[in-house]
Amino acid sequence: MLFSIFAVHAVSAADYTPKDIPLNSDEAKARFKADLQWYLKYGHFVISNGPYMLVMYSPENLYLKLEKFTGPRTIYTDTLPKDGYADVIEYQGVQNPENVILQIAKGEYDLGMFSFPAGKYQGLGEDVLANLNLYKSASSYNELTFNTYHDPDKDAPIVTVGDQVYFNPFAIREVRFAMNWLISRDYIVQNIYQGSGAPMLGCIRPSHPADKYFEPVYKALGLSGAGNEELALKIIASAMDKAAQEVAKYGHTLEKKDGMWYFDGQPVTVKFIIRIEDERKDIGLYVADLLEKKVGFKVDRLLWDRQKAGQVVFAKPPSNYEWNIYTGGWGTSGIPSVWIDDYTAWFYAAWYGYVPGAVEPKHVNTVTVEEALKYIGNGDVNAGLQKIGAEYYTSADSLGPMLKWTEEELTYLLTYFEITKEKAQNTPHLNPDLVPEQPIKITTKEQYWDLQKISMLIGILESERVFLIETWEFYPANKQRVIKITPEASTGIGQRWSIMTAETPDKHLKIAQFASTGAMFMSAFNPVGGLSDVYSVRVWNLIRDYGATTNFDGIVTPYRCKWNLERGEFTVPDDAVIYNQTQGWIPENAGKTAKVKVTVTCDFGEWHNGVKGNIDDLKYYVAFLYTWAYKDGADDPYYDESLGGTAGTLASILGWQWTNDGYVVYGTYEHPLADDMTAGFYVFYPQLPWELYWAMGELVARSKDYGIDKTYSFSSGAEGVLWLDLLTKEHVDDLAKVMLKISGLTWDDITKTTTTQPPTTSSPSPTETTSSPSPTETTTTTTPAGGTNTTTYVVVGLVIIIIAAAAWYFTKKK
Repeated sequence: MLFSIFAVHAVSAADYTPKDIPLNSDEAKARFKADLQWYLKYGHFVISNGPYMLVMYSPENLYLKLEKFTGPRTIYTDTLPKDGYADVIEYQGVQNPENVILQIAKGEYDLGMFSFPAGKYQGLGEDVLANLNLYKSASSYNELTFNTYHDPDKDAPIVTVGDQVYFNPFAIREVRFAMNWLISRDYIVQNIYQGSGAPMLGCIRPSHPADKYFEPVYKALGLSGAGNEELALKIIASAMDKAAQEVAKYGHTLEKKDGMWYFDGQPVTVKFIIRIEDERKDIGLYVADLLEKKVGFKVDRLLWDRQKAGQVVFAKPPSNYEWNIYTGGWGTSGIPSVWIDDYTAWFYAAWYGYVPGAVEPKHVNTVTVEEALKYIGNGDVNAGLQKIGAEYYTSADSLGPMLKWTEEELTYLLTYFEITKEKAQNTPHLNPDLVPEQPIKITTKEQYWDLQKISMLIGILESERVFLIETWEFYPANKQRVIKITPEASTGIGQRWSIMTAETPDKHLKIAQFASTGAMFMSAFNPVGGLSDVYSVRVWNLIRDYGATTNFDGIVTPYRCKWNLERGEFTVPDDAVIYNQTQGWIPENAGKTAKVKVTVTCDFGEWHNGVKGNIDDLKYYVAFLYTWAYKDGADDPYYDESLGGTAGTLASILGWQWTNDGYVVYGTYEHPLADDMTAGFYVFYPQLPWELYWAMGELVARSKDYGIDKTYSFSSGAEGVLWLDLLTKEHVDDLAKVMLKISGLTWDDITKTTTTQPPTTSSPSPTETTSSPSPTETTTTTTPAGGTNTTTYVVVGLVIIIIAAAAWYFTKKK
């Protein structure tokens, strides 16, 4: 069934119109009206159903305000908080958090959402420290991200941009790999962090319980915190000599003179983006000196803040060749699970994760399982398996077709515990020719950890990302103001649950959060392809709720949804459907055999704008994911490549049976070792009202059809593209236009029953407490065609950077 909303655009040769989405129904119209009234009142479209509402955002003042949501919410666990203690939470962005520590000690702020090594506090007077409680966090870590791009049509590390040809030393795998030895992680820990950290040799933090499994991998590679400068320089010299022969085939020269490398007579120059806000500045300068003084590369030290850096590293294709190295930083935004299924996928694989440079063309993994094991086994796969302590795979024969796999196929198997040829065919960056007709599955913990070790081994050999150290840092809180708070062993107080439990005498919590100039966040505030930095995620996690989440014991537990899990063999019934963009809900897999059946019951409560939640919010959210995760044709406008991981998840679902308060789902994914991880995989829960998802989708897919001469994306801020942000005035104004056209409403329809005034441009100062207009006030605002409004709103937000990841639950950029 088609709905009139989709008549606004001409039907192309291939009609990608999503089917059976009731955007012009009476219910949708009423919902759009409530959304638009919220927009008039608050100036944004951040509407969710969690414990706090976003009632003010003023980017020019680096300020936002949350108020406790009092609508109905049913929580299905007693292991995590339901409601926050504070009635009001205010965030103030600060640009020099070191000075703010003194303000926290004085009680001007209650706590800081930033952490420092112990050395930063040692210089403070006893009178200052007497007023502070410090909460340890071991959840942050640093790394170097490399631009590995080279011209795909050339077998040489050269990059062509316009009529210029450049030499990219980090397109050479061996040069990247050698960085593991060139850098002394011990030096960084001792001299930059004053001992407040630990060397990190792979993508698993030393304090993570899984780290012990990878010690044999690091030992087999000969990695240590000390490094080995002599070995590094030897590896680099050999790789550069080989590269000289490769570039010569294309008429170029590469030579070393007087200790420096030259390409076509010009110095080989490395553009090194060094973040300046924290110790990564010192790390970057240390590494830059090594590259210049020891290796012989000229280094252009680009000392940039997060906003400027993000606009280049994450928002633009690496083929633009605007950077070579970036000082990356990561922080855990939630409680980590005891299992690490997709860690290596996230950090090392293009099909799923955040590999350089987040948008295509992504890093190309080339090292195979066989090559990796032979490298540490002196040419013998069996010896390589012995060195990593393999227990399940004890010979080359036992690995079979996996010997030819790269990190792409291997991490897919680790993420979903099964890989089939069909799934490989439908997943970008995987090579289906390497996947046999018979599925390959993970069934035991020995097999699981063997493959995790091999994946880590390949990730380090590829070294598109070289991890440096885990930092041990401390969050400050005022001892008199914050009288009680619940920290977590890994993240300290840097996550939702601690903020919810923070008790102050007046139930008013004032938080200082690090921010760069003019921006509180690094990424766009949208839950589809944004919210990728730790700063925005911490705020968002107080606004949204979870269907399921990880508790303090590292176990996936019910929150707004509960479930009954059954394992076995189940025939998918005829009424179990999946969503197809051009066909609607169809019983595509009826009669097939599922391994898992999960009955999920959810509480939908109420959205922050007062609209009652219901099963449609979940059903049409799932349909939205299917629509945007799959590309139905070369010119499908309803597709976003950043949802590649979501496509992999949906491929494991054979059918949904919808009920009034949830669903029964049939699937092929099962965690062989943990029921909680299996059940959690099948729990879906919307973070926005369903109609808001689809209005956003229309703005991204067909902005021109709504009279909007701009191009939007859920996940990309590339040149000429706006990364959709629910806090940015220009974006939400355009989104309002889409809603009006979809619903057929006018501004008169919206405002004639509105009982609150729209905000004005007179924002409060960061320390002022504001109240909403009186309920008796009315507004007569009208908006003429073109989207301008006689009432101006609080200026909100700006577009910043890009992220390729789909929703990510355990780690975020800093």
